[in-house]
Amino acid sequence: VYLWNKPPKKAEDITGIRIDAHDLARDYDKDEKAANLKYLNKVIDVSGTVMEVDSNQDGGIMVILQTDDPAAGVQCTMRDKGIKISKGHITIKGFCSGNGITGVSLTDCIKN
Repeated sequence: VYLWNKPPKKAEDITGIRIDAHDLARDYDKDEKAANLKYLNKVIDVSGTVMEVDSNQDGGIMVILQTDDPAAGVQCTMRDKGIKISKGHITIKGFCSGNGITGVSLTDCIKN
């Protein structure tokens, strides 16, 4: 019964792996399998420059951090739908959900 009702893990309760957005994207470009072993489903403290702030189909805030590849940034889906994010340097903490066509994705993110 405990496992069934156990609250989900939150990024703020876990010490994250600190990395720059450029380095995270580079690790995935270099060797996706190795990067998944290192980052997938783990909490990441990613820092970088905000390239774009948008909303997703669920009305959530999506922050895209700039990387060396202009077509693929680090996409961070924020937990709080009412958060205000401005352009500039930022650190975001969230769970890494892997690499996709548009770059590395982090979910359940908070501004750190």
